[in-house]
Amino acid sequence: MVLSILAQTHQKSNKSDPPLLHQKVEEQHQQEHKVVLSGVDTLTITAGGMCSPSDFVLEQFNIWNEYQQKYENNEEYSTIEINGEWWELFPFSSRHYKYQFYNREIGFVKLFNPEKWNNGAIGKQQVHITFYPKFLHRYSGNDLYNQVTNIIAQFVDNINNVSIQISRLDLHTDITNGSSFFTQEQINNTISRSRIRQSYYGDNELQLNDSEEQFLKNPLINNKGVSKIPSGLLDKLIKNYYQQDIAGANQTISKKELETCYFGKKETASLWGKFYNKTQCVKDKNDSDTPLLWLDNGYNGIDTVVRVEFSMRRDFLKEIDNGEYVNLQSALKNLDKLWCYLTTEWLRMVDKVEVNNSMKSVITDFWSLVTKSFLTPIKISIRKKNYNAKINQLWSQGLGCIKQMISVGMNANEDLYFVNSVTQALNEVLSSSYHRSEYYERRKHLGIA
Repeated sequence: MVLSILAQTHQKSNKSDPPLLHQKVEEQHQQEHKVVLSGVDTLTITAGGMCSPSDFVLEQFNIWNEYQQKYENNEEYSTIEINGEWWELFPFSSRHYKYQFYNREIGFVKLFNPEKWNNGAIGKQQVHITFYPKFLHRYSGNDLYNQVTNIIAQFVDNINNVSIQISRLDLHTDITNGSSFFTQEQINNTISRSRIRQSYYGDNELQLNDSEEQFLKNPLINNKGVSKIPSGLLDKLIKNYYQQDIAGANQTISKKELETCYFGKKETASLWGKFYNKTQCVKDKNDSDTPLLWLDNGYNGIDTVVRVEFSMRRDFLKEIDNGEYVNLQSALKNLDKLWCYLTTEWLRMVDKVEVNNSMKSVITDFWSLVTKSFLTPIKISIRKKNYNAKINQLWSQGLGCIKQMISVGMNANEDLYFVNSVTQALNEVLSSSYHRSEYYERRKHLGIA
């Protein structure tokens, strides 16, 4: 009964708002693959250079210093308003970043100490920001770039003097895949260059000159029976080793069924990829936003959605097109080029791996759509976040605690007086919290005030 009352306050009844992933559709269920979302999923940047702190930073940093000095453990973090959004100010530093600001709807900002600002000029890193998916999925292209620069501009005096460089960039596509995730056989029929590293992101053809070929046929051996490989030939052989194609995933995660597959090592690589069952993921995380974006792009509410995702660090971006895509604006304008390399050169899913010549292996229909994902127009929606799933979860938890407390506090099995006393006390406390602006303060910490 109470849940229906809560739902009415959000203009929807639980009965009329079934789970998005199981909404009935009039069309007959089809197995065809469809792109229902694509774009940037994680973005970490550094920004700076020959610039100065903004007036806002210069006016506030002494207050921030005092807060950090006087903070006591277990106190709630202080909140500050930046460009109309509320951020938590952390009471501690992170290496050479003196101040840290957190908004769970936008991301995490680290800022240099204004008194040591020039120390970050050489690395162009006075500002460090990680943006969260829920923010990134609201924008694309120039709109995303403008939103990022708008946030950076709150901390520097002139955004035009700032260089914005990518530290990490994740691209993804979400594609329907009928009623299930991939099978192990399908994963075995993938070809990747996940061994690749450092400066070896290029043509993988091994070319030897005449003298190098002759050496391999008739290696020169000294009087100790040792053959010394010429340095130029050794470099080519090492490069060829790291560029060899790998069949199958580096790691798979299964429960009852296969759920996640990794290509490359996240801990050490500059580039890695993964496939995972995004439908199951949104259920596990009570994510109500992503399915809404899928529905906007033609999702039928039934099919299993597979996410194909690639993560790139700056070391990798430096090796592609002479490092052009380290620059944020350039990268956002050329996401299709990056995606083309990732899905046609670095990783492919094929019908059958041709052992003798992997490049002749024919890609699957699913992978054909993957390669075109960033050419498919995607609808981006800026909507008020739906917290119904979280509200129901918190209500259930809170209600359970209150019932447990009442059960313990009752003097007898029929102690209705204690039940009524608790109900009255709750009403008084909750009403008082409103008049003391406690809910407003909590909303500031949540980043939604």
